[in-house]
Amino acid sequence: MFFSDSFSITRILVVGTLSYILIVFILRVSGKRTLSKMNSFDFIVTVSLGSVLANILTSQDIALVDGILAFSLLVFLQFLSTWLSVRSDWFNSLIKSSPKLLYYKGRYDKLAMKKERIPEQEILQAVRSEGYLSMEKIYAVVLETDGTFSVLEASGEENIQASSLENIDQEK
Repeated sequence: MFFSDSFSITRILVVGTLSYILIVFILRVSGKRTLSKMNSFDFIVTVSLGSVLANILTSQDIALVDGILAFSLLVFLQFLSTWLSVRSDWFNSLIKSSPKLLYYKGRYDKLAMKKERIPEQEILQAVRSEGYLSMEKIYAVVLETDGTFSVLEASGEENIQASSLENIDQEK
């Protein structure tokens, strides 16, 4: 019950160590994007990578080379997807959501908030987290693709053109 046999313990130690070394190498080669803040696509890949690693370690039916090949395939597909998303707007919109403007120049976008399932309290929490006492000092609040909020401070100039808001979906 607590100890199956010495072979399984030895296998986990050897395969676990080799898996760890090979996975660190693969992730290092694949670049920073593989481990960046996650959007939904990145989250799926990360969970899949964890599942593959767990299966490599615990299943005696999966050879180390097979597991590392599966892990490498997921990393390659993630690399390919990000490579394509940088080069194709269509592909990028297919696999990633776009940021949403939830608050703009003193007004909440109730339709966008409802669509994204964001209550007003979460926007206020994000504003407080950034150290603001009043919504009057806020120009815009954006729900980013990774689920975080960006809080943009008002500059006092009403006709300012905010170029950082160019790629953001606004509900009509």
